[in-house]
Amino acid sequence: MAAGSLQVAHRKIQSSKTGEKVTFQCQLVMDHEVLQVTWQKESGEGKGNIATYSRINGHRILGNYSSRVNFTQSELTVSAITVHAVTLQDEGCYKCIFNTFPMGSITGRTCLKVYAISEPRLEAKLVSSPDNGEEKMLEISCSVTGKPAPIISWNLSHRLQQEPGQYLINHSDQTVTVISNFTHVPSRIHWENPAGCVIQHPLLNVTLTLSKDGQVQGQSATVDAVTIYILVALIPLGLLCICFCILFIRWKRQHQMDRNKADLCWVLSICTKGMRHGQCTKNDKQGPDKLPPLKALLDR
Repeated sequence: MAAGSLQVAHRKIQSSKTGEKVTFQCQLVMDHEVLQVTWQKESGEGKGNIATYSRINGHRILGNYSSRVNFTQSELTVSAITVHAVTLQDEGCYKCIFNTFPMGSITGRTCLKVYAISEPRLEAKLVSSPDNGEEKMLEISCSVTGKPAPIISWNLSHRLQQEPGQYLINHSDQTVTVISNFTHVPSRIHWENPAGCVIQHPLLNVTLTLSKDGQVQGQSATVDAVTIYILVALIPLGLLCICFCILFIRWKRQHQMDRNKADLCWVLSICTKGMRHGQCTKNDKQGPDKLPPLKALLDR
């Protein structure tokens, strides 16, 4: 707390995130007769009343503030208001004014800083090489929007041929979108040691990385990602499995043909020329007295 003109205790600076609530409080230090407490917001060169309190009129929330502002402490010497669902437009300086008799107005001033941050995005996609259209390269991009402008850097396990590019997009609501990206040839080294996008901001400090299952790892994030690293490793393995299956099927068919030929040779060796009605007869006591039909053997 700081003393405004040594007569009002208040905070000089406060900060808040968009969507949250913030409370401003002022306390009159000296013992004066207070007739009314007024809260104002400085807007450019002008000032706009937010709320007033007096014993005669009670609490009054004025204008568009009535749906988002309320008194959380209402005494003539101690006053506090809370602003709900803070927006970027709420940034600025707020004044509490104690209208006293016979001293007149005694004022305290608190300035609000509003921060904003969006969910960061880490994306990866395959693009054609500018030097060789048939060669594929991996493009990794990290982006986030905030106020003030977030800072993006990279944790890399390998050296890039070219520094990551960075782009800034300024928006009318004072937020800034920061985009940083780079491209490289995918390899197993990159898959085992993925790049990390480091984001720094008053509301967020996080490092996002693509894991081996293609998901984004890090704090806070609904982040879209492409499973590029997995594809790089699994495609050669899949082709190897397909080749192995084809070779196994061909070997099994050849093995079955060799067995059929062996059965046929065994049958011919024990059959005599005196076949009657497709049956083999006994030959020098070799083999059974009566063998099954040759056609049946061949159909096995």
